[in-house]
Amino acid sequence: MATLAAALALTTTIATVAGTTDLPPGDPSRGEALYRQYCTVCHGATGEGDGPNAPFLEDDRPRDLTEARYMARLTDRDLTEVIRGGGGGVGRSRFMPAWGNTLSPQQVGDVVAYTRALSRQPQRPMALPADPPAAAGARLVAELGCTGCHRIGDLPSAPVAPDLSRLGAKLQRPWLDAYLQQPHRVRPAGYVPLSRSRMPDFRLSPQESRQLTAYLIRLRPEGVLPVGSVQAPAEADGSALFQRLACRACHIFAERGGQAAPDLSLVSQRLQEAWVALYLLDPQAADPRSPMPRPGIAPGEASVLASYLYGGGLPLAAVRTDVEDEEEATRGVALFRELACRACHRRPDEELPERVGPDLSCIGDKLQPGWLAGFLRQPHPIRPWLKARMPTFGLTDAEVEQVTAFLATLRDQGLPPLSPRLQAGGGASPDILQAGARLASREYLSCSSCHLGGDSAAEGAEEEWAPDLHLAGRRLRPEWIVRWLTDPQRILPGTKMPSFFADADSGPNDILDGEEDRQILALRDFLLAIGKAPDSPVP
Repeated sequence: MATLAAALALTTTIATVAGTTDLPPGDPSRGEALYRQYCTVCHGATGEGDGPNAPFLEDDRPRDLTEARYMARLTDRDLTEVIRGGGGGVGRSRFMPAWGNTLSPQQVGDVVAYTRALSRQPQRPMALPADPPAAAGARLVAELGCTGCHRIGDLPSAPVAPDLSRLGAKLQRPWLDAYLQQPHRVRPAGYVPLSRSRMPDFRLSPQESRQLTAYLIRLRPEGVLPVGSVQAPAEADGSALFQRLACRACHIFAERGGQAAPDLSLVSQRLQEAWVALYLLDPQAADPRSPMPRPGIAPGEASVLASYLYGGGLPLAAVRTDVEDEEEATRGVALFRELACRACHRRPDEELPERVGPDLSCIGDKLQPGWLAGFLRQPHPIRPWLKARMPTFGLTDAEVEQVTAFLATLRDQGLPPLSPRLQAGGGASPDILQAGARLASREYLSCSSCHLGGDSAAEGAEEEWAPDLHLAGRRLRPEWIVRWLTDPQRILPGTKMPSFFADADSGPNDILDGEEDRQILALRDFLLAIGKAPDSPVP
């Protein structure tokens, strides 16, 4: 809804739009969800005309919908007619699209009710204080879809990315292969308007990308209408149709236009022409969450407009399918599952797939904020034997600060306090470090049987391995190490980590006089020491 305010300026003699005889009472709570999906990208989250696409609308900037005096001059019928008919329908800005083909009369009424609510909000101060980093981080975690792979307390999980079940009828195969190897922003304002969701980088190898592409490109719907074969009117003009529908309000084309939707200059490389024609007929049929209005054009016009968009470049050549491709597609299915792609790319009514990342519900007790911030900037394997991997989200420094601040607040409020003896600071004397090294050695606790240690591989099957102990000093909080050694089952029920200090007689009697508290602290100090000297071997 690019310039609602400009179109609403006509308070008299507004053109009649069909269906406005009876105005259903609107529900502002339902209208808020619709406003967020369709309107915020231009009008802004608070209705002040400052959406991310607003600067690109040439001279037709959206008006401030919170201006109470201006909005009071407009009737509900005025609002309804301009929402349904668009700016062109009332002789105003063509950048305001017509939503009558997309929204039902009830939904239009809901948007009107919410728009009214925006103008009734108390006057806000000129400068609002910034959200605390932790609060901003919580929103960012939700928008990035982190809960799809990680359990994070009671935070709900919702799909934040497109449904891939029809991808094979949509994308060009070479483009998809290149995109998987180097993801980049396709929808500048986010998949859901004003969302910071993004496709992360899984650091796929060329072979993995080829395998995943081979699988995804086979996902096609049945019974697709061949819109491209519809005979177009002889007098149809794709350029005029493009202008009449004001596509440039949201899309860049020929180096001009808005930034609320994908760049149409690249459409011939990215999309299949038949899919584009289908999408132009009914965007919500292709994707229920699409923020694009239904243009209300005929199949022939959709075909003409699609052909016009492809006039600037030739579609990429198709790649043939052979026996090798069959094998790669089979491997791609497994890779899709191992990377937990379904966590973000699923239909809203689908059940949440099994989470593949660690539980982050109490991660604030465990990780040092400095290490966590570095990991978010440049993820790397912590458990290299796992097939799942932490992707790179390309976070800004501010976003890293926000996410780190939020995760630091996630703590187990039910943890009992440590005993005074276990709260003692580490002396880190040579004798203490030597005692810790003996405890970790194969003669005693044999930590290297499961834990990786520098360049040495752990013993046994990969699924029995544990993280590299050389990371402990930089990664883990000292008090968490103590709690983990004291009672690992309390921290992570079901863990394979043995309870070496379950009672007062559990520790070896010939180290530090058999005193378990001192032994736990010696192990802690040893782990912290080798973490600062990563080349030191684990005994």
